[in-house]
This record gives sequence, structure tokens and C-alpha cells, in this order.
Amino acid sequence: MTLVDKNHPDARPVKVWTLQQLDRAAVLPGRVPATVVEWRPVRANKPELSAELYERVGRAWGWVDRAPWTDADWAAWADRDTNHLFLGLVEGEICGYVELDQQGPDVEVAFFGLLAEYIGQGLGGWLLGEGLREAWLLPGVERVWVHTCELDAPTALANYQARGLVICDTAIEWRLPLVQGG
Repeated sequence: MTLVDKNHPDARPVKVWTLQQLDRAAVLPGRVPATVVEWRPVRANKPELSAELYERVGRAWGWVDRAPWTDADWAAWADRDTNHLFLGLVEGEICGYVELDQQGPDVEVAFFGLLAEYIGQGLGGWLLGEGLREAWLLPGVERVWVHTCELDAPTALANYQARGLVICDTAIEWRLPLVQGG
């Protein structure tokens, strides 16, 4: 869904939560999945992978804000020293990802999600827990935070809370519904 002014005639209100952790000891790891999952930091081809995973994971949840980005936009985002991209892999295939954006002493979980075929297999809690652990390993971190909204996976808010993140703000954003078939 596209962000718009609340006065737009087709605008729909969407509830958004900001969650945070202020202490690395607050991270509650997810259960280890029955499936063997590999955790891998990405060092090469970050812009391509970031764009691909944004589209593949976000397709089901209406992630469209970065859809118009060019290759140069993705490179400017992902090639920064403050961008940290991690993959979860099952039998060598990407199952999901965590993308961290270090902002001084704050680290945002900018993107997190599973590919559609891996949802419901108990991987999300583990993957998020690993991402939070990585966030706290970055130098000078005092706060890890994330946004989620009612358009994300139905389990997203509960997963963030189960990993030790606490709601610190709630807001309403105005969005346009996605046009189907167009």
C-alpha cells in the first residue's frame, strides 16, 4: 500500500507500531527450528539481494514504497557501511532475511521476513532472534528498533514481542489500497 495524505479520498488508516530494545540482555532467541538453518552475512552483491528480497518477501504484504527504486538507489542503500544484510538458508536456499540499518547508537531492523514457501515452519522467531543478536554486536549500539503494522504478517507483532522488543509508540498512517490486476 502506498503512503498518502489522510485527506486523499481513497486513504485507509493503518495502525503502525514502533518497538524497541534498550539492552542486549532483552533479546529472547526463537526456538531452534527442526529444519537445519544456516545464518549467513552478505558481503557481496548486497544491492541486488536487498532489492530481490524486498520484492519477494514484501509481495505478500504490500511493500511498495521502494518498488520504483533504480539499481543506483539500491546501491546507495545497501552498499553503505551502516547497512548489514543477513540471510537464513535451508538446504542452501534462502528462506528469509534480516536487514539492519545502523543509525549512530540506534540500529533499525529495516527489513525482516520469510519467503512465502517458508512461512509457518517455525523459522521466523529463530531468524529474528539471530538478527537482533547481530544488531547488538555492532559497535556502540544503545537501542534496537523496528516498525511493523497491521498489514504485515498476522504473527509479526507477536514475534517481535516474543523476541523481547517492547512497543514504544503507536501511530496511524494513511495508505492507498493496492490495485489488483493492474
